[in-house]
Amino acid sequence: MDYPTLPSPIGRPPKRQRRVSQDAEDQSKLETHLQQSSNGTNVEAKVVTPRTLMVEFMKLLRYNDTLVTPALKLPDLHSSLWECYVIKSAEKMQFEDKQRQLLESNEWLASVNDILLQLCDEQAMELRDRKLAVQALCNGVVSALQASDPQAYHVDEP
Repeated sequence: MDYPTLPSPIGRPPKRQRRVSQDAEDQSKLETHLQQSSNGTNVEAKVVTPRTLMVEFMKLLRYNDTLVTPALKLPDLHSSLWECYVIKSAEKMQFEDKQRQLLESNEWLASVNDILLQLCDEQAMELRDRKLAVQALCNGVVSALQASDPQAYHVDEP
């Protein structure tokens, strides 16, 4: 049984799909492998493919009628689970994309914030220099007025 796969997002390799053999003799028999057990004897292990699993499943249903009704519900369950998987996978990809966009926005905002802080610091230094210049001018005017006629002018210092 072939399952649909999600479209692969850009930058990610597509998921591997299991290739189901179309050869009739491969579908009708189980592949066997010899495995060494702990006591040294060879044990035959059966590798189950999707086709052989369906064949075994159908045999089981032929011999046991009580399992037919629950077995018919299995494809529906599988279909709904597969739908949920596809939907959740799509939502996850959307979430990851939004998260990436937010990270890029945060990085941009951080760089703009740094630029604005630098401009604010420059403005603060310029305003401090102007304040010092105005204070020096005021002190000079007060000194000049006091020097010209100390009794005629009385100025309160700021």
